[in-house]
Amino acid sequence: MSESDGIEEAADGAMRTGLMVAARIGEQLSRMREEQLRNIATAEELHARELQERFDAQRAAARAQLAPVSRGDWWDKATPEMIERVHETATAWKAYDPEAAQAAEKISEEVQNRYGIDVNNPGADEASVSEALTRAQQARSEADSERTKASAARTDEVVAGAAVAGANRQDRANSSEPAWDTAERRQQLAESLDGKGDREAVNSRLLADKHQGTHPSAAVAQKPSLGKTSKMAKQGGKGRTLERGGLER
Repeated sequence: MSESDGIEEAADGAMRTGLMVAARIGEQLSRMREEQLRNIATAEELHARELQERFDAQRAAARAQLAPVSRGDWWDKATPEMIERVHETATAWKAYDPEAAQAAEKISEEVQNRYGIDVNNPGADEASVSEALTRAQQARSEADSERTKASAARTDEVVAGAAVAGANRQDRANSSEPAWDTAERRQQLAESLDGKGDREAVNSRLLADKHQGTHPSAAVAQKPSLGKTSKMAKQGGKGRTLERGGLER
């Protein structure tokens, strides 16, 4: 047997194994579709609608994946892996979607004509099929786990983005208010007092405001210490004593 014959035989065996594995996985997925339909039938109305929408979306994705199998140019370029994927999808959906059933028939016909393999009985070595099926299921499980992690990461990004946006809005709101002791604030005060009373009184108010540049809330917060209060009280008492002494004299 020539080397090319050995390569062709190995490729033929690999494709038979791949088709068998795809059929097994497709059957597993088909049972999942059946369970989905049972859940839809028994669920509450709102939940049933959500399940039905999910089922319809999955069916639409399957139809999109199977659409190319009706074209001869797709088969001219299709690799064994591509054929295995569409065979898996068609097997999973053919009992629940007429388009998938038509695709399954087309796949069976093309594989038989082009490769001489019956997809329903590919004649693959069962041990090889079992080993390949285990690897395929493990790869699928890892892919599902990665998708779950990616979805959780996207959710975290959305939450963080919302928090940042809220903080930015708050910063913009704060920055839109002028600082207390600034020319801008005093100008706003002057404009608000313009024409609202005696000009001399307004000027006095603005002058006092300039010298008393502490925000009212900060002024309230700054309570005098006990020592200063006692000292001021003593000084006040001393003045009153002297005053009384002067009067008495």
